[in-house]
Amino acid sequence: MIGQKYLVPVTMAALAGAVLFSCKPRYEEVAPKTGPVTEAVFASGSIDPKDAYMVTSLSDGFIVKSLVTENDLVKDRQILFVLDNRQQHTQVNIAQTNMKFARIGAEHDAPALMQLKNQIDAALVKYQTDSVTCERYSRLYATQSVSRQELDNALLNVKSSKSNLLAAKENYRNLKDKAQQDLENSRDMFANAVEGNEYYNLLATGRGKVYQIFKKQGDLVRRGEQVAQLGNPDSIVINLDVDEGTIAKVKPGLEALIELNSEKNKSYHATVTRIYPHFNESSQSYKVEARFTEPVAGLIAGTQLQANIITARKENTLLIPHNCLLGDNKVIRITDSKLDTVKVETGIVSDDWIEVLSGLTASDRIIKPK
Repeated sequence: MIGQKYLVPVTMAALAGAVLFSCKPRYEEVAPKTGPVTEAVFASGSIDPKDAYMVTSLSDGFIVKSLVTENDLVKDRQILFVLDNRQQHTQVNIAQTNMKFARIGAEHDAPALMQLKNQIDAALVKYQTDSVTCERYSRLYATQSVSRQELDNALLNVKSSKSNLLAAKENYRNLKDKAQQDLENSRDMFANAVEGNEYYNLLATGRGKVYQIFKKQGDLVRRGEQVAQLGNPDSIVINLDVDEGTIAKVKPGLEALIELNSEKNKSYHATVTRIYPHFNESSQSYKVEARFTEPVAGLIAGTQLQANIITARKENTLLIPHNCLLGDNKVIRITDSKLDTVKVETGIVSDDWIEVLSGLTASDRIIKPK
């Protein structure tokens, strides 16, 4: 409907020269006409399901089961594809075995803990015995029945046995804490292994429809690769790319005429519903969303299209052909068989016509190059 037009400046002298020195004039006289004019912004785009998303693999593996086909409706958390997880299953078994032994090591009657507990009991008996002996030597020393050296040795034995008892208790606490920590770590490792095993099942996120499948059963899938596209089964949107030079003219609510690449020479009506503020560096455009105003049968996600977004429309306005307008918004007017230039104020620009707001009247005659 509308494309960007570039006007080639034509000088008065050049055109006058063509008039004077050509046997046959290279122009024709035309008069401005009154009629409707429409301005539109051109955009390309595609048909896409609303809230579309890609099912992406989080692991490497071969697809051993493909449980859906295109156009299938799926439920939330439904398994779509299953990847070969034999290696990960082995990791789960190893983690489960490690957790089992860690649980045994953390129990109160674990062999290592029982050994230290026996050491505590022995150290306690030794400490109690040395304490009784020290008290007896203290009484004997008071009656000069034992020497000072014997009392000091008894005191030293009590101190040593007490230190050994405290060390045995500390060793027990440290080993018990370590066993408990090992158990927690093994539980985490087992949970991570089980969760990693789930990465080999590719699931649907919410209710949706399978629009495209990129990998089939038996294909190798790498981590991060897209396997399928899903989206809202109840809504189709038109995603358009509008260049930064014309995006300021586009507003929500504007009418758009859509021509599908799969259905040439047929237009559908749509309405602009959303303008995304982010500028896409790769496409050098802004994303604009539109919706069909009437049901369109047989739409296929991914279909490419062309659109004209109607940004202005007037009835009964003064119009001149595109190629009548020279550089600096001037036209060549014929007055009494003479040529003169007139500067005009323009408005809406369509593919073929330009609105003239001032500078000409419907009775004027102007030059149109052949």
